[in-house]
Amino acid sequence: MFLKFNIYDLFFLSFVQLVLSTMLVLSPARTIGARFRWTGSRITELLVGGVEAVAISAVACVVTHEIWGLPYSSLEAGAYLLVVVSVVVMALQPNTNVVGQVFYASYLSASFAFIVYAAFIAVSATHSILEALTASLVILLDLAALVVWISNINYVSDVLCRSRRTRPLPQADPGYKPFVSLHIPAYNEPPELLIETIKAVERIDYPNFEVVVIDNNTKDPAVWGPVEEYCRGRERVRFVHVAPWPGYKAGACNLVLRRYTDPRAEIIGLVDADDIVQSHYLRETAGYFSDPNIGFVQTFEGNREYQGSNYYTACVDSFQAFYLSVMSSRNERDTVPFVGTMGLFRRSALTAVGGWNEWCICEDTEASLRVLKDGWSGLYIPRCFGRGVVPPSFKGMLTQRHRWCFGGMQIMRLHWRSLMPWDRSPGNHLTGAQRRDYLMASVGWFRDLLMLSFSLLLLAITGLLVADSRFAVSPMDGSRSLLPLSLIIIATICMLWTLRLWTTMSFKRALLSLLISLSVTWVVALGCLEGMARRDAVFLRTSKVAGRRRIRTALRLTRVETTLAVVLYTGAGLLAASHHPPWLLIVIIVLQATVYLCGPIASVWNLWAVGVAAPEYLQRFEKRRLRADRRRRSWARLPRPAVAGAALTALCAGGVASAVLAPVPLLHTAVLRHAESPQSLLADSASTQVYLKLGSSASGAYYFITSVNLSTTSARAKLRFSTSSLPLLGEILQAAAAGGQISHVSLAFRTPGLNGRPTTEFVDTFGAAAVASVKENLSGAPAGTVSLALPAVSQVVSTPAALQRVGPFAGLSGLSGFSGVSGSALAAKVYVTMGTGAPSYPVTAVQVSQAAPGGALSLRFTTPSLPLLDGIFRDQGNAVAIPVLTLTVRSGESGHPALTHTFAGLSVGSFAENLSGSLSGTATLVAPAR
Repeated sequence: MFLKFNIYDLFFLSFVQLVLSTMLVLSPARTIGARFRWTGSRITELLVGGVEAVAISAVACVVTHEIWGLPYSSLEAGAYLLVVVSVVVMALQPNTNVVGQVFYASYLSASFAFIVYAAFIAVSATHSILEALTASLVILLDLAALVVWISNINYVSDVLCRSRRTRPLPQADPGYKPFVSLHIPAYNEPPELLIETIKAVERIDYPNFEVVVIDNNTKDPAVWGPVEEYCRGRERVRFVHVAPWPGYKAGACNLVLRRYTDPRAEIIGLVDADDIVQSHYLRETAGYFSDPNIGFVQTFEGNREYQGSNYYTACVDSFQAFYLSVMSSRNERDTVPFVGTMGLFRRSALTAVGGWNEWCICEDTEASLRVLKDGWSGLYIPRCFGRGVVPPSFKGMLTQRHRWCFGGMQIMRLHWRSLMPWDRSPGNHLTGAQRRDYLMASVGWFRDLLMLSFSLLLLAITGLLVADSRFAVSPMDGSRSLLPLSLIIIATICMLWTLRLWTTMSFKRALLSLLISLSVTWVVALGCLEGMARRDAVFLRTSKVAGRRRIRTALRLTRVETTLAVVLYTGAGLLAASHHPPWLLIVIIVLQATVYLCGPIASVWNLWAVGVAAPEYLQRFEKRRLRADRRRRSWARLPRPAVAGAALTALCAGGVASAVLAPVPLLHTAVLRHAESPQSLLADSASTQVYLKLGSSASGAYYFITSVNLSTTSARAKLRFSTSSLPLLGEILQAAAAGGQISHVSLAFRTPGLNGRPTTEFVDTFGAAAVASVKENLSGAPAGTVSLALPAVSQVVSTPAALQRVGPFAGLSGLSGFSGVSGSALAAKVYVTMGTGAPSYPVTAVQVSQAAPGGALSLRFTTPSLPLLDGIFRDQGNAVAIPVLTLTVRSGESGHPALTHTFAGLSVGSFAENLSGSLSGTATLVAPAR
């Protein structure tokens, strides 16, 4: 069979199998190969996976034979090699399902086949040493590009097709509350923007923290002065201004770390000057540091104030691709980087590695690499606790990407030896996965530089073809260009599909986000060149304000991209006008020109976005800065005697006016008392009682809730509360399991009247709501904490008088399972039933939680029941371990069921048994999102 093997046939067979496996991984079929673990044997998985690889290769052989007419004898030999590669990938990637393994193996095989076939053509089709050297250079560029694209495909297949978690779900200890020092570095930031950030940080609901605002090298006192004035005398906030100070942002952070941080601080957090932090940020993240191995925690960095603008929405979508695919994948291998904001560092870990690196302009990621190298672990929490402002101007985004790229080059220059697999020095504790991911993160920036190299190569090929030269730069022409073209297109489509799958965005939004990602191609390529050419860089701050709206300025920003696009389009036109047009080559040139055309399109697109979505305080800051610049230029042009004469004249005129005119009293406006609002009722009196009702039924009961926090913005509202009412907890649990959507949520606020009895002051009904998060403790004294996302616009649908006649508050404190105004919750007992008709077993320490809207429900409990422990132990590790599980909560002395809920398709997240003393076990079961 191998005697009939032909590299040409393998080349086209690889192309067909890659297309088929891509169709599978982008379809619902990617979930059918979840895991084959009924025997618990890896050999079984390899056998079943090998059968699927054989089936796909067989279909690829038939398709290749029908399209190109290649003989089956040679295709069978190529298919055998592809199946072997697939089985090897299955053995090396046991945490991905079969579809993902075959897809990744197909991409690897196609890449290898392309390189081998290109080398074969270069040897057989070149006619001179110069042609051979040129072809070798092209092959090296192809090889480098494929390494970069394979790294991206690895993330895509891992996110889309992961079937087994290699890292246990972390458990935060809510009782662990170390002292946290939050640092807010700022340089020439709009004072209103920075003050808004400080106010948000001050509202954090956490007992032990401080805030240090460090403004370094801002020269204008009108910029940092208002911030200093606001921070003066505040309990938790300290303001520091230094100028001049070396080291840019890293130098300022080192100064705060060594001189101004409270000695009690165990955790150091960074918050960007434009991030609005949620009040529960530290309460939800600091507990993860109870694990002594955690060195830093990074959360999802969100964005705000982009709604209503297609341009800024596309920018946000392009940013989110990193968090949704790369960060989620790297977290499984403990290789996540720190991104400089909305993250926490263990102080001892940071100081042990020398603090922040003042030489590297990406000091955040570089510090996380040194901490991992020192033996610590990093953790990524895919939850958004703070949102920053998208760079308003296109120039600001270019500056940001250039800084990131140059910093990546600096990290590679500084740490490349430590990232090599042969470095086994005692101080290097990096795992193989950490070395690979950090190295590929730096190498990934070369993608756009390689794209620039291929553009120049296409121009050279075009020139030779137009001139009818016999010199062959790259002998890959005609249908032989299908495979390299498909490798790039498939990688791009898969990344867009991953983004769309995780965000449920439309194809239009995904394409617009791709346009933004491609618009920075030249800047990233330039950053790579500068990073390789020089060691030191200048830290360029990302501007939070937009510049002037001039189309000439927008086009000047992208003059290089525009030139490249025009030259490539011209070359495609010249080839199309030739006698025998190479249409596939023309298509490749047009696609490459379109990549560079995205730059001027995005730059001009930003002009309209700046006028629509710019926040008011940013506009004021920019206008004030422009006025100050004009004044300085005007005063600089005036002669010094004229300035002195004008000042003396104004002083004399003011003295005469003050002697003649009487002082005018100030006019005071009457303050009108506005109608009561939910926020005012919650803030005015500690005796305000708050009740909640779900659903639109007029006869439904209102349940008493406590610890109510209602926050509203122009776009949405958020309600967070605690309750011990089992019926209310049951309704919330049922809604969360069904997707999190709730129709009609009514809030009633009651305050003491003249006779001391509560009267209804305000009733607010929202037409729809979504369960943002829920955490319930159902055993003992039931209690739960719930967060609901509400629409910002609401209206009163019931009057206080009508509400009092219905009497929905009567007798709530006396019902079993309720906590009234002054009552306490009765004890509850919880039982679990696995399967239909199976016996029930008592459980304790029951907790039900949902971390994200519409996300998976987590059920945690402890039980001494041996049959229940055996059932969970047998099902541990299966993709769908428990088909049906019923949770029953009985409250009060009567023991009647107060809450019953059935879960379907549960999997075992974690399981631990205590075999010493009295037998017991603790299990965490995960119900998939609907």
